[in-house]
Amino acid sequence: MLLVGLLNTLLVAVLGIIFATTLGFMIGIGQLSSNWLISKLGVAYVELLRNVPLLLQIFFWYFAVLRTLPSPRESFNPVDDVFINNRGLYLPEP
Repeated sequence: MLLVGLLNTLLVAVLGIIFATTLGFMIGIGQLSSNWLISKLGVAYVELLRNVPLLLQIFFWYFAVLRTLPSPRESFNPVDDVFINNRGLYLPEP
């Protein structure tokens, strides 16, 4: 069990490093772009998401987004067999 936990942690860490590096590189290049819209979107991303403390972002997603979703008995059903509620997103298995 400890080995599986270690391997899962390493997998998530490596994937997180790859995606964060790619996203950071793309946003950084976007900020240096001569295109006004791309440059301003890059600056807005950095100012709004990167400069806000992570704990504050977690509170926002929990209280403003997840707590406003319906309970499991009143799940939002946008498409057949797809349910969204405060416990998560449920999709049919293949």
